[in-house]
Amino acid sequence: MRSIRNLTALVASLGLISTPGYTQENTALSLKDVPVGIPTAAVIPAGPPPDPTTVPVKIAIPGPETDLPFKDLVAAGIVKDQAALVRLGKALFWDMQAGSDGVQACATCHFSAGADSRSKNQISPGLHDTNFHGAFISGDNHFGNSTVPYTANDAHTPNPPGPSEPPLTALDVPGFPQFKPNHQLSAADFPLNGWLRPTERTPRGPNTAFLEEFANVSRDTNDVISSQGVRHTDFTGVTPGNPVDQGTPAPDIFNLASPGDVNKDTVVRRVEPRNAPTVINAVFNFDNFWDGRASYIFNGVNPFGFRDRLSTLKQLDNGTMREVYLRVTNSSLASQAVGPATSNFEMSFENRTFPDVGKKLLSLRPLAKQQVHPEDSVLGSLSQTRLDASGHLVGEPGLNVTTYADMVHAAFQEAWWNSPDIIAREPNSLTKQAASTNNPRTMNRNPGRGTPMRAGAPSPANLGPDQYTLAQWNFSLFWGLAIQAYEATLIADDTPFDRFQGSKGVKGDPNALTPSQRNGLITFMDADPNLGARCNNCHSLPVTTNHSVVDIVQGDLNRPGFQGRPVDIVEFMAMGDGGTANYDKGFYNISVRRSSEDHGRDDTAPASTPQDRQRDFENPLDGGKPFPLSYVALGNLAAQKKLPDDVLRFVQLDPRTRQPVPVLPRQGIHGNFKAPTLRNSKFTGPYFHNGDSATLRQVVEFYTRGGNFPNTNFHDLDPDIEGIPGLRFPEFLPASQRNMHDLIDFVSEGLTDVRVAYEKGPFDHPQIFVPNGTADATPGEDNFLEVQAVGRRGRATPIGTFLNLQPQTP
Repeated sequence: MRSIRNLTALVASLGLISTPGYTQENTALSLKDVPVGIPTAAVIPAGPPPDPTTVPVKIAIPGPETDLPFKDLVAAGIVKDQAALVRLGKALFWDMQAGSDGVQACATCHFSAGADSRSKNQISPGLHDTNFHGAFISGDNHFGNSTVPYTANDAHTPNPPGPSEPPLTALDVPGFPQFKPNHQLSAADFPLNGWLRPTERTPRGPNTAFLEEFANVSRDTNDVISSQGVRHTDFTGVTPGNPVDQGTPAPDIFNLASPGDVNKDTVVRRVEPRNAPTVINAVFNFDNFWDGRASYIFNGVNPFGFRDRLSTLKQLDNGTMREVYLRVTNSSLASQAVGPATSNFEMSFENRTFPDVGKKLLSLRPLAKQQVHPEDSVLGSLSQTRLDASGHLVGEPGLNVTTYADMVHAAFQEAWWNSPDIIAREPNSLTKQAASTNNPRTMNRNPGRGTPMRAGAPSPANLGPDQYTLAQWNFSLFWGLAIQAYEATLIADDTPFDRFQGSKGVKGDPNALTPSQRNGLITFMDADPNLGARCNNCHSLPVTTNHSVVDIVQGDLNRPGFQGRPVDIVEFMAMGDGGTANYDKGFYNISVRRSSEDHGRDDTAPASTPQDRQRDFENPLDGGKPFPLSYVALGNLAAQKKLPDDVLRFVQLDPRTRQPVPVLPRQGIHGNFKAPTLRNSKFTGPYFHNGDSATLRQVVEFYTRGGNFPNTNFHDLDPDIEGIPGLRFPEFLPASQRNMHDLIDFVSEGLTDVRVAYEKGPFDHPQIFVPNGTADATPGEDNFLEVQAVGRRGRATPIGTFLNLQPQTP
């Protein structure tokens, strides 16, 4: 555990809590002192297309003992101008034209403190729940149904921990019958797993009867509070110059006529199956997304990094177009960025490819539907809007750039976009991500195989549906690296805690935190062992998550054979049942929901659909199974010599033996999720991967009782989820009330950067219109929430919290 500068003196000066034997190590720093990883790229020429019928498939990527030629993005011949790259990234991130419907932007789900504060049409059924087998989408398709302790639909509950005989239906706790598409959430809807006595310790252990775990539960649902995306629509084409893609409405369970059943009428926007986390400070995460499927290694095409063995880009080499593999380190933000743009839940009509996104956007004026503040910290010099004498924004929307093509040309080297050749996609060569029992999304994972054509090629203005320019074909590269460059500027490192800590050369201010927040810090650090909070064990300060680049990528990675590898991600943990297991650092099972409802880190890169000719994700040395997301699971395959060399080269090595790190037979990865950042969490509710809790008070109550399903998940449970004795029953015990209040005060106020609260640069942004549900009588029409453009000096009042609730609200 990292210690906190000034903490020993703080404990003594407050006279509140004594910490006998506490040793100050002065190792923790302000976030200002935490370095940001620099992306480095290796561009690897591809050999002839592999024959997918051969086993193993041979891939022209060097093996684990071969050093890839990693260079910074400029030296690698990819990026031309870093400032232009950031400008492109901010424009793409906020642009409503990027979505198939001309509405959905990346920022649509990340517009408030980098997260989503909307509360209407934000409910998704338990689509990741492997206990259910939906007829239309994987998982549970029913809204608001309870799964505690058992329901008739839950016939696949594992045994153990499930019962050998189903309990009586009368034992089921109430669900949320009010939940349906387009529901307006209220404070009364939270938490999703309700408790009669919210801080009473939840029973767990081998001698706990099945129903004891649920005796205190008042209501339950496996539904998820997340973010609305697009209406289910089949993609049919792009009209250059038009921000709305061509498409045909498709049936969905997200409808008002028969919610949960397939209906083509009254369809509303789909809602994503996991809660949207903040993008602020996400640059410090090693992998991104809740399950970490956005790889630290960006392959230029999709989120799955080195686990995708065949997807390539095209690059000019002395005027000749060639296939190349791309591997970029420190780039999980780029891997994350390319996921939603072609997902049939988030931003895309079904079956749209990234070259289609490029075909549309490269012909459009950036941000043409939105005002950009003339004092925008990144885009102000390009704004067509000005302030009048009264300080109101007037003028034209968008940037004074003709098209996105101009911005791409300014940011990227010509080898990736400047070719007279037209690329024709080969018929039936697309590789589609199949929906699975743990991932309901589908998307085209790569653009397929393309053949350059010059003689007789159409002009760029007259392309057919499967014909693309080089810039369009490589648009996933531009999108990923540009959005990553912008998001890397979103660092909130000026909080009261950071000022309390000080930084290198700057003395800490002991008064930067209030007495309440200082006591909360002591609780957070578990400096008083009688309280038993242990927050810092998983949310290590100053980053506030253990799944960070600074914790996992340590030391000199320029050593031969170590470029692009994690140095310390495979960890050992003494489990709550007394056993020992390996887990991925920063991923924990905290029993918010049953492990079988969402496998989390214990998932894989998606399999191909059966009709695909290529098996580009599957492991030819492991019976054609998809590659696991977990580094522990990858290490287990490495020990069995079941990883191809090009995948093995990115698995953690023991620096002494230069062999893959040995792993235990037991893998503690089932139902594990990434520990999120806690910075600015006052504004990022609802909380947890399923949006279970509306306030930080409800979050602290969850940890105080020791989780929601600790007995069901006992084999996988993080041993720190034991409950917090010093915070129990605050309604009766003054000391518990004070300690709970102070912990919440530290997290909500002591870790908030005022620039985020007031949207000052770099957290300023263009105008955006965010879908906010619909009227029941007109489900095909959106209500919109206007988020006004803000310049670098910020707004007059702070942004709001989820449902306008205060952090201390039970």
